[in-house]
Amino acid sequence: MNYVVFEISGRQYLVKPGQRIEVDKINGGEKTLSIEKVLLLKDEKGVEVGTPYLKESLKLEVLETIKKDKVRVAKFHAKANYRKVSGQRREVTIVKWATEKQVEPKVKKEAVKPVKKSVKKAS
Repeated sequence: MNYVVFEISGRQYLVKPGQRIEVDKINGGEKTLSIEKVLLLKDEKGVEVGTPYLKESLKLEVLETIKKDKVRVAKFHAKANYRKVSGQRREVTIVKWATEKQVEPKVKKEAVKPVKKSVKKAS
């Protein structure tokens, strides 16, 4: 069973290939997200644990952004005629890890190796 643990907006999520998850609203009209904060990756090769993050990045597909059902909070004080009701509708973005092969290593710039010049001795 393959899965990955990553972090978005200070929250950690565990997701399996093809699984849809709800994360806090992500601004921007992008269709794909590249997550750099990958904490753990389990695949056929074994388990990789980051310290604190892995060098791989994760590609997520953005499916839609929706508003959840309203949550109402009521405050009440007995014998004081105090009643207060407030509520909110949380906006979430639904994302999906399309395939397990989308975990790719981060692109690193290759260091330029200095060329050693051979010095000929004068005879």
